[in-house]
Amino acid sequence: MSLEAPRSLPWRRWRWGFACCALLMGTACMEGYPKEDALIVNPFNMTQNQRLAAMNAIGDDAHSQRRWNYALLPGCVLRVDIDGELGPRPEFEISLLGSAIKIGRDRTDNTFNVAVAEPGTTSLGASAVLESEDWTLASRTQLLLRVLQRGCFNAVDTSASKVAVLPDKSAP
Repeated sequence: MSLEAPRSLPWRRWRWGFACCALLMGTACMEGYPKEDALIVNPFNMTQNQRLAAMNAIGDDAHSQRRWNYALLPGCVLRVDIDGELGPRPEFEISLLGSAIKIGRDRTDNTFNVAVAEPGTTSLGASAVLESEDWTLASRTQLLLRVLQRGCFNAVDTSASKVAVLPDKSAP
């Protein structure tokens, strides 16, 4: 019996050592994680300006070498600037009305590209409006563009449905 007591004593020390290590590892792994999840706002509940602001925020973070900036012009025309006002690349404009918005993968530089193809153009003639190293940013941009496009259609529909009726005249 006297031989078993010394053997159980070192195991007790090791158990405390393992417990302390596990506790330290558990707290060290939690460092740097946000205490709350980032709020993701539903694009269907946003205004057109909020959608553009969300796209511009994504454009700032989507690619390490480019900064994408967007503006919505009258007639649902999207102005895209890839490298800022002082950059060598010119900005371009593309109509969203009737356009197809798709995501593709560029395996050469390992990016996900969001492209807008105007009616009558093939996928080869589509204009890249975002190149992202993160698929979630590309898919979020695609969704924002589609909802932005839908907002333009709704604006066109509501303005077309408003007809002025003069006194003593009937509506057409």
